[in-house]
Amino acid sequence: MEYLVITHDLLIEEVFRRVLTEMDATVEFRDNVKSGLAALEERRFDVVAIDCDDLYQGTGLLRAAHASRPNKSSVVLAITNGETSAADAVDMGAQFVAAKPLPPDRARFELRRAAQSLAGGQRRKRYPVRLPVFLSFGQVLDRRAEAFNVSLGGVGLHVGDPMEEDEIVHVRFRLPEDATSIQARGEIAWSDRQGNAGIRFTSMSEAALVALTHWLQRLALTAGPA
Repeated sequence: MEYLVITHDLLIEEVFRRVLTEMDATVEFRDNVKSGLAALEERRFDVVAIDCDDLYQGTGLLRAAHASRPNKSSVVLAITNGETSAADAVDMGAQFVAAKPLPPDRARFELRRAAQSLAGGQRRKRYPVRLPVFLSFGQVLDRRAEAFNVSLGGVGLHVGDPMEEDEIVHVRFRLPEDATSIQARGEIAWSDRQGNAGIRFTSMSEAALVALTHWLQRLALTAGPA
């Protein structure tokens, strides 16, 4: 796997360098938009990580990433810091969004998820499902909800009652067929007045990530993306 990381945040560079070394990946760092654009035009990278908010004109670079001929199909990870919303980052071309701060365990999760999505061809495709999911947040423990779609990035749920979008949620569900238990930490990406909500996964064990990836690959053989 070849990674391009475009940031002038030395802490992010240090964390990504350490994590990608652990993953035995090839990584190239660029610290400004001009240099980043040049790298995107020079050759293809499997995963491109762009520091949107703390890099001057970083959001413009995010829009340009898939416009470069070599990187039309690369996975793009947007790194945000309070200015660009996750929804806007996705609209500008990101498949995955990670908000600062990014400690090593969170960076490792995001980078492995990007790599898994590329290997499995899943990206951000959501597949329709019907399965029970249990949510814990605040003082609430194991509130039952029903998933209506799932992806590597998160899960769409009918929860019955509206949820606050600033909630941090612990998600638990079992995969059909092999009954593997998936547990993840997430955040509310969106919700509506009908009691539907989207949970974006923010961390998950590597074993759970692998199990979910393999299950989605099998699901893709029998069901089209939602």
